[in-house]
Amino acid sequence: MSRFFFLLFTLVITINWAQTVKTRIQQVEQGLSFPTIALGGKGIDKKDIVTKLKEHNIPGASVAVIHNGQLDWSKGYGITDAKNPEQVTPETLFQCASIGKIITAIAALQLVEEGKLDLNENVNKKLKRWKIKENQYTQNQAVTLRHLLSHSAGLTDEYGFLGYPPTNEIPNLMEILNNDPKSNAKKPLSIENVPGKIEKYSGGGYLIVQLLIEDVTNMGFAEYVEQQIFDAVQMVNTTYDYQPDKNLGHSIARGHKSNGKVFKNKKYHLYPEKAAAGPWTTAEDLAKLAMAIQGAIHNKPNALLDQQLIAEFITPQINRKGLGVNLRGIEKPQAFWHAGQNLGFTGLFYALTEKGDGAIILVNSENGETMIQEFISSVASVYDWPVMKSYKAMEESESQKLALVGSYEDSITSKQLSIKLIKGELVVKVANSKSRAILYKIDENHYTFQNAQDYYRLRFTRENAEVTGLSYAESIGKIIALEKIQ
Repeated sequence: MSRFFFLLFTLVITINWAQTVKTRIQQVEQGLSFPTIALGGKGIDKKDIVTKLKEHNIPGASVAVIHNGQLDWSKGYGITDAKNPEQVTPETLFQCASIGKIITAIAALQLVEEGKLDLNENVNKKLKRWKIKENQYTQNQAVTLRHLLSHSAGLTDEYGFLGYPPTNEIPNLMEILNNDPKSNAKKPLSIENVPGKIEKYSGGGYLIVQLLIEDVTNMGFAEYVEQQIFDAVQMVNTTYDYQPDKNLGHSIARGHKSNGKVFKNKKYHLYPEKAAAGPWTTAEDLAKLAMAIQGAIHNKPNALLDQQLIAEFITPQINRKGLGVNLRGIEKPQAFWHAGQNLGFTGLFYALTEKGDGAIILVNSENGETMIQEFISSVASVYDWPVMKSYKAMEESESQKLALVGSYEDSITSKQLSIKLIKGELVVKVANSKSRAILYKIDENHYTFQNAQDYYRLRFTRENAEVTGLSYAESIGKIIALEKIQ
């Protein structure tokens, strides 16, 4: 091939790729809806991203989308500040809040890989400046790093942190852990359940991880994470600096109330609880982190973690919790994610475990919870993810439905459920339970309940076209086989 034709061929490929990306962007922007199952032939109500921002009183948003292991696109929408408006760009920094727990977990697991920490060791053995108080709950099971990262340490602190106005004196980590009067912590950290038995969200557990990382590295938490993760992944717009606008000259988004108004006399709060409440960052930088994690899952060179530890990271530890992430999927983990909310900010990080896809959205409003899910759902539908997308219930004839009617039993536990046809709907009832649910077909031999498409799945087994049983899947890998008994 001559050089001219080679250049022409390359140009055509580049143009086609750009057009394809442009099409995907437009489809995502026009397709926002909460993940659902459309019933009775009805369509899914979709709106564009600008309309959704206005509906939810959100001044601005920053988004990034990953496809096939690469950053597919990123974009800013709306304004940074309702009082002094500037356009949000991909370089605008937002507080990512609890999304930062993913970063903390990766940092801790890197120390496990180096042999400086152990997932199953009593963390008090490595803590130097502060210890978890032992009591009757820890007599037979000490608190471990695994427990802290999976929110199962038995801690009963409050959900999150209030933060501090920039004009206040900011307590240090030790003062927060000791419930010093300088701290606005609501109560001291204490173990009030047997570690490993109960899942209870604990921001305080991540403060212990923050201290643990500092004690074993003899470095400040921010310094260590910046060196080990931000530099390695080239997260160039991410920082634990409290005020990156004033101290580093970054363009930032201002936090806003749920009504879209600004907070009086402050643009944001400061969070010394770095490991739990997260850094300032961009959607693009979090996308880099997601791609680095996916690279480790697929054992790419120079990965953040080895395959054994990254497998632990996305393995259910208790319920749907991994190590620092939430997990989603039915028969197996298909996505890892984390949401975040600080004063004036909301965000959502979503990435797939097998396919190199993902998306991040950060908004400068406390009213972002619904809208961020609507955006991720639009991405999931356009990029055909196995989770977070909407479905249209498939029509079935009465004879097809009647073939599924009957009683089904688990031969091991003797648990039973029945399926009846009531007013044209397949109704599932578990024996000795008052709960009932309508069954919908959303794919070939894939049935689920309304708005539970990522949590439950029923598949029917047949012999010579006759239904002989079903498999019921839930809780990321818990699959029960039932035989049809009548």
